[in-house]
Amino acid sequence: MSVALLATVLASGITAVDATTAAATALPTAVQAGAPAGATVQASWPTVGPGQSGVDVTTVQLLLTARGYTTTADGAFGPATAAKVNAFQKAQHLTADGIVGPRTWGKLVVTLKSGSEGTSVRAVQDQLTDNGYTVTVDGIFGPGTAAKVKAFQTSKHLTADGTVDNETWAALVEGGGATGGGKLTDAQAMARLRAAGITRSSSGNCSDRNRKNCTSLQDIRARTVDGVITLKKQSGCRVVITGGTEVGHAGGTYSHWNGYKVDVARTACVTNYIEAHSRKQYKRGDGAWVWRVTSAGKTVIDYADEYWANHWDITYY
Repeated sequence: MSVALLATVLASGITAVDATTAAATALPTAVQAGAPAGATVQASWPTVGPGQSGVDVTTVQLLLTARGYTTTADGAFGPATAAKVNAFQKAQHLTADGIVGPRTWGKLVVTLKSGSEGTSVRAVQDQLTDNGYTVTVDGIFGPGTAAKVKAFQTSKHLTADGTVDNETWAALVEGGGATGGGKLTDAQAMARLRAAGITRSSSGNCSDRNRKNCTSLQDIRARTVDGVITLKKQSGCRVVITGGTEVGHAGGTYSHWNGYKVDVARTACVTNYIEAHSRKQYKRGDGAWVWRVTSAGKTVIDYADEYWANHWDITYY
């Protein structure tokens, strides 16, 4: 679910159940322009362009190289990368604007499966790792990579056949969104949050992710930051982040450490908003009730009420 669609859903007061209908209408299900015939793409493609950095930029660079437009895979979208994108777009009869949007992604990605090799496989392996499915980045599509692809596909409710087609590519890269790159530095994350009027606090008054009494946003996913900003905008509440990607939280794929979770101070305003815009789902083993927002049968957000710690533990999928 895109950030823009999520904002619309929340602004309209749509509940977890109603969000399913709204998203089913809004998400593209037809073949993306520029995609190979027969490919359907249900996830959104990010827009990647000059000035951006991160894993999605590295993916673009590796795919350009795989397509014959050798590009340094440094994760920074500078003039050299823009020039190669421009040249690729001209060759594909696309608008040569140097920006990688849906049509360019559709021409750029390569269908991969067991036995494939090269820089395009490295791009898949980078994306899998960034999405929490850590795999050796060696450019060889072996059994380990195939297993991680299937696990990722299962988590996204895709056909778990281990083949990276357009639909799987779109699901892999969508985490970066238009903000560029799947993960942010602490400074990048805080700049965006402060601009939205969001603050953070820590018991240790620090931001070192290797200390559990700090509140760090190092390597937080851009989509998680966008989700917190949406919460602030739609609720009108004061939002304070009290937990980020630092050590000391539970592990797992959708964890604090991997950038999917944040802790937000539990105020009456925030609590009332969450309970009005999500559905009470189940009680965790630690006693926290989980309130959930779903879309098209997929979980979009989980709010866990860790009342004993006076915060909401929020997961943005």
